[in-house]
Amino acid sequence: MRYKVVGPPGTGKTRRLLNEVQRYVNKGTPLNKIGYFAFTRKAAGEARDRFLKINTHLTKKDIKYFQTLHSLAFGKLGLKEENVMQDLNYKVIGETCGIQIKYATYETNNWNGIFSSDSEYLSMINLARVKQISVMDQLDLNEHLSKIERDKLDAIEKEINNYKEIYGLIDFTDMIQKFLDENIELNFDVIFVDEAQDLSLIQWTMINKIEEDTGCDVFVAGDDDQAIFGWAGADVDSFINYNAEEIPLKQSERVPSTIQKTALNVINRIQENRIDKEYFPKSETGQILERYRLSDIDMSTGDWLILTRTKSLLKSVPTYLKKKGLFFESAQGNSVGKSLYEDIQYWSKLQKKIHLPDIQVQRIKERIKGDMNISLHWYDAFNKLTESQITYMRLLLLNNEDPTKDARIKISTIHGAKGGEATNVVLFLNETANTIKGAKKSTAKQDEEYRVWYVGVTRSMKNLYLIKSQNKSKEFKL
Repeated sequence: MRYKVVGPPGTGKTRRLLNEVQRYVNKGTPLNKIGYFAFTRKAAGEARDRFLKINTHLTKKDIKYFQTLHSLAFGKLGLKEENVMQDLNYKVIGETCGIQIKYATYETNNWNGIFSSDSEYLSMINLARVKQISVMDQLDLNEHLSKIERDKLDAIEKEINNYKEIYGLIDFTDMIQKFLDENIELNFDVIFVDEAQDLSLIQWTMINKIEEDTGCDVFVAGDDDQAIFGWAGADVDSFINYNAEEIPLKQSERVPSTIQKTALNVINRIQENRIDKEYFPKSETGQILERYRLSDIDMSTGDWLILTRTKSLLKSVPTYLKKKGLFFESAQGNSVGKSLYEDIQYWSKLQKKIHLPDIQVQRIKERIKGDMNISLHWYDAFNKLTESQITYMRLLLLNNEDPTKDARIKISTIHGAKGGEATNVVLFLNETANTIKGAKKSTAKQDEEYRVWYVGVTRSMKNLYLIKSQNKSKEFKL
C-alpha cells in the first residue's frame, strides 16, 4: 500500500510518520524491516531521537535504518569515506580543463546529495544526472545564468568520468546509480520518506525500486509548497503526482493567523502544478513588523532565527551580532567555543580560592601564557586570544550570554532553515541580481522563488520582522 501525507508548515508531518512507525512496531514488524528516510542526516537523526524518547528500551543500534537515502546506498554498497569525491578532486579537474573552481562540494555533513559549486559547468553536469537526462538536454533548457560553451561542457563531463575511473572515486549521484544498477539485497516491510517534495528524480527511482524489490508499504510525507531545491534537481512534480492514498494534515501548530495570511498571499501566486489544501493557523494572531536595519530590533532576550535569501546576503550579520555581544549559531557552528567560556569560569573560581578538580586546573594550565598568576584578568592570562576574541567574549559576559547552552539566536539562509522555527524570525527581503535573473528564466523558476519565500515566512511562531531593502528593485514583495 502507498500513502501520501500532505501538510502545510507546522502541521506535524514527521510526528504522523513516527506514529505510523510506532503502529507497525506495535503490530510486530521487526525493527530491521522498517526504513525511515529523511532528506538530511540531521532530520533523520532528530526523527530517530524522537522515536527513542518514546521507546526508551531501544537504542540507536536497534533502528539502524533511520537515515538518508544516500546513507542507505553508501552502506549497502560497502563504501568508505575515502571513496567519495571531495572538493580538492574537483579543483584538480578544473585545472586540467582550464577552468577555475573555488569550491565544489556535496553537503557531506547532511548526506542529502545536494551539490554546490561556483562553476556552473559542474553544477549543470550534476543537475542533469540527478534529473536522469543528458547534460546537453539540460543545457538546451536554457536555465543557466552565465555563458556555457557546449564543447567545454562536453570535455569537462568526460574528464570527470575519466578522473573518477582512474582513481576509483564516486560522487553522491553515483551512489544512487550504483544502488539502482546492482542487485542489492533488501528486506523492508515498510519504508517512510520525510520531506519527499525535495527528492530528485533519481531518488524517486530509488524509492520505486525498493518498493518493487520488497513489496513493502510506502509512506511519503511532504508539502509541495515547500519544495525549494529545484535548483539542485528536486522534482516536486513526482511528489505531486505520486499515486497514493492521501492523508491530509490541516492544523498548523506553528504559524499564527496574521503570518499565515501573508504566507498564503505568496504561495497562491504559483502558476503551475500544485496540491490544493486546507490550512488552518494556530489560534494566536502573531504580528508582522517592518524595519530597515537589524539594529532596529532588540534581540537581547528570546529565541531568534535570522534569515536571508542567499549566503552572500548573510555575510554582514555575524559581524553585527558580535559587535552587540550576542551569542549565535550559524552553519559554521557556534560563534564562540564553550571551552573558552568554561575556562573563564574556572579562572574566576581560582581567583575566589574555590577548589577545582585536577582536570579543570590542567585545562587552565594549558591555556595560560606563563605562571599561574591568578591576580591577572583572564584576558591578560590566557594565550592564543586575539583582541577581537577578547572584546567579543567580554561583551558576551557583560550580556550574560552563556555559550555552554544552545544558542538562542540562529542565522541561516532560508534553504538552511528548512524545518526550523523560532518565536521571533527576522527575514531580510533583499534579493541578489542572480536570484532575480534566475526567477525570470521560466514559470517553474518563478514558482520556486515563491516557495522559498513562503518557507521563510512560515518559520515564525509569533513575531515576523521584515527587513526592508534600501534598493526597492531588489526587494521581494510579499
